[in-house]
Amino acid sequence: MLKFYFNRLTRVQNMSVFIQCLNPLTGTNNWEEKDENYDYHQEVARSAFADMLHDIERNQTYYLGIKSAIEKKHQNGEKANVLDIGTGTGLLSMMAAKCGADTITACEAFTPMAKCAIKIIQENGFEDKIKLVHKRSTEMTVGKDGDMVKKANILVTEVFDTELIGEGALSTFRHAHENLLEENSIVVPHTATIWVQVVESSTVCAWNTIHPIQNKNKCLLNIPYSVKSCSGAAAVHDIQLTQFPDNAFKPLLPPQPIFRFDLSGKSTLLYDEKKCLHVKPTVNGTAHAIFMWWDLVMDINNEVLLSCAPVWEHPDTKTLQNKGFSMKVIANAMPWRDHWMQAIYYLPVETSIAANNEISLIGYHDEYSLWFQLINESINEVPDCKRPVCTCNIHVAYCRTRIGQLNDYTRNEKYIKALEKKITSDTVCLCLSDGCLLGLAAIKLGAKKIFILETNLLSRKCIEMFVKTNDLSEKVEVIESVNNLPPESAINLIFGEPYFITSIVPWENLHFWYLVSRYSSQIQRIPIAATIMGIVVEFKDLHKIREPVGVCEGFDLSIFDKLIQASSDKSDSPIEAQPLWEYPAKALTLPFVIKKFNLTQNVYESENVNISETVPILIEGTCNGVALWVDWQLNSEITVSSGPTIEVHPGKRISWDPFTRQGVHLFKDITHVTLQSNVLWSFNFIPQYGNVKFDFRVLSKNMQ
Repeated sequence: MLKFYFNRLTRVQNMSVFIQCLNPLTGTNNWEEKDENYDYHQEVARSAFADMLHDIERNQTYYLGIKSAIEKKHQNGEKANVLDIGTGTGLLSMMAAKCGADTITACEAFTPMAKCAIKIIQENGFEDKIKLVHKRSTEMTVGKDGDMVKKANILVTEVFDTELIGEGALSTFRHAHENLLEENSIVVPHTATIWVQVVESSTVCAWNTIHPIQNKNKCLLNIPYSVKSCSGAAAVHDIQLTQFPDNAFKPLLPPQPIFRFDLSGKSTLLYDEKKCLHVKPTVNGTAHAIFMWWDLVMDINNEVLLSCAPVWEHPDTKTLQNKGFSMKVIANAMPWRDHWMQAIYYLPVETSIAANNEISLIGYHDEYSLWFQLINESINEVPDCKRPVCTCNIHVAYCRTRIGQLNDYTRNEKYIKALEKKITSDTVCLCLSDGCLLGLAAIKLGAKKIFILETNLLSRKCIEMFVKTNDLSEKVEVIESVNNLPPESAINLIFGEPYFITSIVPWENLHFWYLVSRYSSQIQRIPIAATIMGIVVEFKDLHKIREPVGVCEGFDLSIFDKLIQASSDKSDSPIEAQPLWEYPAKALTLPFVIKKFNLTQNVYESENVNISETVPILIEGTCNGVALWVDWQLNSEITVSSGPTIEVHPGKRISWDPFTRQGVHLFKDITHVTLQSNVLWSFNFIPQYGNVKFDFRVLSKNMQ
């Protein structure tokens, strides 16, 4: 199953493919040699089955549900004929075989996984019990010459995402009941329930809408009405809510079950539905957003529950608290899953509510999505409400992290202080960053004129909207292309945050250095330096997204591990971007400097960098990753960091900047390290081509 990429030229030579790729540092397109099956390997590596298979609770509850269903059919004197939709590795089918199913048909449409599942099923000795069909379930046939001789009477499937229904679960179950299952079939899971909780949280709001830029009680930049009134993006905001600070939100009412889906087939699953809850808030406050999660009941006796609730609302939490366990201990013991997180939905209108005054909380869903609204009174007739769509371009142009970054008062304050030291009434500033509202704010700080480079169309529209709202047209000129940058004689200050939409990992924002190098070093600039930093860590869970599964619930899945690893080696960068505030990590070393760059010098005149050093392990632990970030030195006194927010202490959890994604290197071989261990790191950088390469290796005592 290969993706087709438009506007891409390729040529094949010696079983390789040359792909034209954008270098985010230089901003130029380069030819890169890749494996001829590069697209295929990307598909496989990103299939994201691995972290799901590390979810012990998921695996065990499915096992119990399957066992219960098969026993029930046998107790009724029936054969247990199982259909497994989207089998993946074949794990659930092998569970069914182990539990004594009479027949098992598994279907898998993704070709690499279908082939892999066949090998895994053979390796575990179930090839005579499981029939694998390489099709979507909606393409399967039943009959003498069909994919199944007769309809199944047990369905087991896992087709859920963070939003529960986003992968087409409703249509999958509905089609199966109408075409592939007998009446009175048992379905695993049996039911699914979506839970919602209304909250007040300025922190949450900061991810969804832009706030005015303030300085010393003075407004430097007002917000367009179209931004204030926009309902936001329809895309789900998935998040690890258990890691969200408990002092950053206020629940306004207890969690409410709003949609319950009977997956058993006794009632038809609806693609379009609305549900109104009449509830009384427990406290006064302003309703900003909805926290959402869901749970599954795996068996018809309602005895096996899998909950995706955050720790403060998890059904096991009160039980553990009554036994004397602290919330910290409970949170640490909660099942971790990156495939089913919680979600935030933003209410179209902020609403003030009062305790004990009944309100109407309304939920809507179509075949794939959820959305909500809240009315501050009890209503009888539920209004229709269209799925939210961004009308201001902000939510399309920028990711949630960037929107939060634009609202970070502490960060903005540092940039404003740095600008104040440089700006005079004669300042003509060139701003080199995408969506840089601080560049516009420089006008209110006294700058004579601002040039803003905006090569991204949507970002440019957003900036032009802010320019118009703040009556800055006479002092701001928006430039669409680097080829149209003003001459050196026209400017005397170059400013950047730096932030670029094309940047994924933090150091790719060094694109600022390449842009600023079009001018001589005589022109003042902010920032003046950038330092790539690193720290060796022990992740509590994050490493599981790349960790081999091995044996899962007694079944050998090493063939799957080899498939994923082989494709990852051919398609993945050794460094990926992650929002580390969501993923607990313990420091095993102190932060170390990898390379400091002087941004006042021309990047093309800089020498190639080839560094290799070691960093000592300062506390015993499990070494499974290295975290990387960039510190931006605005001047000799002010630094903005995309890394830790407080001082790092070995052995303690690291607090990360929540408004950037850090770079992460995950070790393939997880190693127990002691005080005698070191980590060898190397860094290579070729300024002329913008090539960056990291390498990390754990050295035990006998290797040093």
